[in-house]
Amino acid sequence: MAFTLAMVKNPHVWKRAQVEIDAALGMDRLPDFDDRPSLPYVEAVLRESMRWQPVLPLGIPHATSSSDIYKGFHIPKGATIFANIWAMSRDEARYPNAEEFTPERFLTAEGTLTHDNPAEYTFGFGRRICPGRHTADASLWTSIATMLATLEFTLAKDAEGQDIMFEPTYVNGLARQPATFPCCISPRPHISKDSLHRILTS
Repeated sequence: MAFTLAMVKNPHVWKRAQVEIDAALGMDRLPDFDDRPSLPYVEAVLRESMRWQPVLPLGIPHATSSSDIYKGFHIPKGATIFANIWAMSRDEARYPNAEEFTPERFLTAEGTLTHDNPAEYTFGFGRRICPGRHTADASLWTSIATMLATLEFTLAKDAEGQDIMFEPTYVNGLARQPATFPCCISPRPHISKDSLHRILTS
């Protein structure tokens, strides 16, 4: 949902990603895992999607097994600790203009990926890090790459054909996600029913 919202609000992002995908793969097949290293901008879109709207803004609570001191703060044994992933994702020193969806922040001037990967904190930490993080990462990449290769994301239109402008709202709780929003998701011009069937079955 957060990725789709970002694409609707930032059409230049999906257009640039499609240029990269078409140049690397052509237009007759879907991206697969072997293509991942040759699609750095798509990877940057994935990273920015995880950073921009982390699903668990406060992570999963942990309990200290022994007392500790961190940066001068005494943390007693048995204290409940929340990792403020939201604050990490909004660190302006690390992510200038953090509220904006900017995949380029994860690319060098040469177009290669930086070493900054939000997966290092969005999936948790230490011995209690999410055991399914690699499966989740692969699933996210496959979904995002496939959607970028085959779809266009635009604002919905009203009865008069005018764009429906909206401000996103979010469902908050332990998990965070965008509330339902108006949009138009359509196949790219070269994706017909027959070509989609051929791509999916090849």
